[in-house]
Amino acid sequence: MARRATYFFDFQSPAPHLLVSGGWEFMDTKGNKPSPEVINGLAKAFDLMKYDIGLLAQGEADGMDKSLLPLDSTRKTASSEPVTVLTIATGDRIGFIRLPSLPKGEDVPSKKLINKISMMVKKEREQVKLLIALSDWGWIAEREYLAQNPKYVPDILMGSGYGSGVSGRIQADKRCFWIRPYDKGRTLCEIEIFNWPDRTTKFEWEAPADIKALSVGLGDQYQDNPDVSAILH
Repeated sequence: MARRATYFFDFQSPAPHLLVSGGWEFMDTKGNKPSPEVINGLAKAFDLMKYDIGLLAQGEADGMDKSLLPLDSTRKTASSEPVTVLTIATGDRIGFIRLPSLPKGEDVPSKKLINKISMMVKKEREQVKLLIALSDWGWIAEREYLAQNPKYVPDILMGSGYGSGVSGRIQADKRCFWIRPYDKGRTLCEIEIFNWPDRTTKFEWEAPADIKALSVGLGDQYQDNPDVSAILH
């Protein structure tokens, strides 16, 4: 976490950028949770890093003492705030859909849930330059969702939860760019977008002309940020 802060604070770019956090930042997907003191420290660290938007997995919310909620200021569950729209410095609107967490015991999204998501995508994408879905489902469910090739998919699927990392795959007839960090931590996913999806025609992502992704390993070349370290220790 402290190395992540170092990377963010040192990051420089003339282009507008957003910091996005996925699910399962506060406990693992098996439900093992840290102490209330650690959870409070993590929430303060996320606020210090000034994330623009975050996803709280329903499993995290259900497993926490309710006195600890809300956490950092931008982290919401899909049930509490399914859609968030952010306006970047250029005036362009970026939409985020928080995908509903899967019910316990289910490893893939049902047709009913896929249809619900499709209707959300259809509605929201016409109002924004870019539509990003945030998922806590894990690698298998995200892969299966995209393999179904729904009629309406988000422009980008940012995954989280159990499973392998994906450093950037164009899926669903080239309409959705799928990315997710490794679930063991110590990596970040960075996306650069050079061309907005064209809503007036059948748009297909082309990499690297339209979009490019980078997996950043937070190894020993990054020192711990002292302010975040102080919060967490």
